[in-house]
Amino acid sequence: MTFKPIDKSRRFLQVSRQLRKSIFNGEYQPGQRLPNERELAETFGTSRIIVREAIWDLKKSGLVEVSRGAHGGAFVQEMRHDAVTSVMRDVASLGKVRPAHLIEVRLLIEPAVAALAAERATEEDLLEMSQYLELNPKKQTDEYVHWQIGFHRMVAQASHNPLFAMQVNIFSDFTEDMVLNLRQKDRLYHDTTTHPAILEKIAKRDADGARRLFYDHLLEIKPVFDDWEKNFGNNGLIDSEPHRRERQS
Repeated sequence: MTFKPIDKSRRFLQVSRQLRKSIFNGEYQPGQRLPNERELAETFGTSRIIVREAIWDLKKSGLVEVSRGAHGGAFVQEMRHDAVTSVMRDVASLGKVRPAHLIEVRLLIEPAVAALAAERATEEDLLEMSQYLELNPKKQTDEYVHWQIGFHRMVAQASHNPLFAMQVNIFSDFTEDMVLNLRQKDRLYHDTTTHPAILEKIAKRDADGARRLFYDHLLEIKPVFDDWEKNFGNNGLIDSEPHRRERQS
């Protein structure tokens, strides 16, 4: 076998991979600070510049947050969906993700997640969802869109599967950006009765009922996605500067 010389310009990736492995193995917990640049440089036998590049690679992936100052450093972050959403948004901007793709995935994932929520939701989950639905803004404003999609995020959280919750949050980010950028102001995209009906199924531990009702609920908004799909070439999927909101992770 013929070996190729190591690309020294990519040496930071070797450091980044080992740090990732340590984080994934639980050697560094969320909120814990990684060793400083000098310590890591000595450990890996490399320069602080290489270490700094590796840390920024971890930051780009959402694994650490970097702060400055005497008590600063690289701190391990809780598992969040934001970094993945950012990457997928870049792909969408290149025209690789279409409205039809988005609703297709949601139809497959979210009804199953609702069924899990019916099986696993705690009393606290049920209370939080019930109180959330009472906050109905009613008027067809941006806040109303955010509130409607927020319920989908809460159902996913109640499934108590962090990977499903992350997936639903990512697709909810896409959906929220799309609705806020492309919606017709006078068009109702969600009624005000289906979400309470879904919550009732979840509260009654009716997994099959929750799955069916959630699927039918998404089917009701599919024509909207179909309309956007027809105009996809003109409007695009995600605006270059999407509406930024603080979302559940």
